[in-house]
Amino acid sequence: MRSLQGTGVACLALATLLAVQCVAKDAAFFEDFGSGWDSRWVQSKDDKYNGKFAAESPKNLDDQALKVPTKARHYGISTRLPEAVQPSKGLVLQYELKLSEGLTCGGAYLKFITDSKEFDPASLKEATPYTVMFGADKCGSTNKVHLILRHKKPNGEIEEKHLDTPPSVNLDKLTHVYTAIIETDNTYQILIDGEEKKTGSLFEDFTPAINPPQEIDDPEDTKPDDWVDTAKIADPEASKPDDWDEDAPREILDEEAEKPEGWLDDEPEEIDDPEAEQPEDWDEEEDGEWEPPRITNPKCEDGPGCGEWERPTIPNPNYKGTWYPPMIDNPEYKGVWKPKKISNPDYFEDDTPLNNLGDIGAVAVEIWTMDQGYFFDNVLVTNKAEKAQEYRTNYWQPKHEHEVELQKDEVPEVDEDLDSESSESTGNFVSRAVEKALSLPGLSLLKPFLVGWLATLAANTLLAVAAVTIPAVLFLVLLYSLFGGKKASSVVPADKKKKRAPSVVETKKQDVSVPDVTEMSDTPVLGDAAPTSQTAASSTGVHTRRSTAASGAGAGGTTTIS
Repeated sequence: MRSLQGTGVACLALATLLAVQCVAKDAAFFEDFGSGWDSRWVQSKDDKYNGKFAAESPKNLDDQALKVPTKARHYGISTRLPEAVQPSKGLVLQYELKLSEGLTCGGAYLKFITDSKEFDPASLKEATPYTVMFGADKCGSTNKVHLILRHKKPNGEIEEKHLDTPPSVNLDKLTHVYTAIIETDNTYQILIDGEEKKTGSLFEDFTPAINPPQEIDDPEDTKPDDWVDTAKIADPEASKPDDWDEDAPREILDEEAEKPEGWLDDEPEEIDDPEAEQPEDWDEEEDGEWEPPRITNPKCEDGPGCGEWERPTIPNPNYKGTWYPPMIDNPEYKGVWKPKKISNPDYFEDDTPLNNLGDIGAVAVEIWTMDQGYFFDNVLVTNKAEKAQEYRTNYWQPKHEHEVELQKDEVPEVDEDLDSESSESTGNFVSRAVEKALSLPGLSLLKPFLVGWLATLAANTLLAVAAVTIPAVLFLVLLYSLFGGKKASSVVPADKKKKRAPSVVETKKQDVSVPDVTEMSDTPVLGDAAPTSQTAASSTGVHTRRSTAASGAGAGGTTTIS
């Protein structure tokens, strides 16, 4: 198996080398993170970026890629393009992504930095202006392939335009290639592994829209006080019919029903268990007078029924219920009120939005992630859409086919580090839960101050467990102090009233009755009496003492066009 895998890797490396010779010369920018990559890419020196990228080959692949080595970190790295790429000529962006350890919460996208002489890769920040942001992003319910354009309005203001309903990220551990194509006719495509996932118009599929509406609602217009927007009303002339009986019951006794033959009127539905014996340790002074548990009368099981026979009920054919007048059209209805339209003072029409995106002068990976093991590879920036297909065929396809074959031959391995991974997943789970809570209205303002704390939780399992356990224990102690702590005295009633478990019939009736709120809880509240096992004992023939008292509970480079 290893020799076959080695041969496959060698063939893959050869195919990759040939691909470099064939197509790299046609790219405006291409990076395969091969030899000398760290002389071309610069890690940001900003204090925020506590994660440092590395270049490694993924398991069973002889193809070096840019790796996210450590989870719960901010990463920032970028490289200048030898010459700026102009979106006005059409724009093609493409990169490969392998999520070797999955994607639970993090960004795995690229930023294509707006060309500027002042840009210094070492000073890369989150706020560094970009022209396009493209790629994978997932956390919680969010799972999307971003396509965000920064468009310059005629007044000089730059506004982000987000693609509506973007496609989802492929979350398996194979290498996938993501492609964004923006044509000069103002259409776009998003491809994943060369398959079209989203296509449309720049003017129709982005929010806010490239061009604002010509008219807007008048912000000063208000609905008149006498405006009637109730479409239907009760008919004021309708009256209840004389024969309408609102008091008629929904069900009545079936007068045609007859008692089944063989019905045992004189036999009780339940009898004392004749095989039950009083436990030797039963204390009448403490436990009260013992009674055997009740069981279903065997005679009733063999016959049609026991006890007093009662007629069944049937739907009442005369039942009509509460009378209501019919609804009619409201003669005063004016329709749904809408504010009047006025000309939009900020209206403009940009027929060539690609001219106002800004040239691309650098590529950056600027992300925050709670995962590790992302591999970025074969980044392409060009104006030629056909080159993306060539790169997928020559770079991604051999790699992907090799991975698929390896996956077929893969034998599941026993994870020797299961406890460690389980521990790490606990930290991530708690961190994601807290982050989701902070997304609620009113709490989102706290999120920027707790980002570092969330990262610490994900990396430190003991701290994550403590963050959940300590508040829970304190809450339980508070409940106990309010409702528990005092043991009820053991009091025997003067009349020594008999005590026994509820019968089978009584239990069945309780099952069909409307439960009390306290009976709906599966767990006893602190300070309340613990539930007795007497009910279970009555049906199994096992007898327990029931106390009357309740107690408390507790090879590459960058290639350019000449």
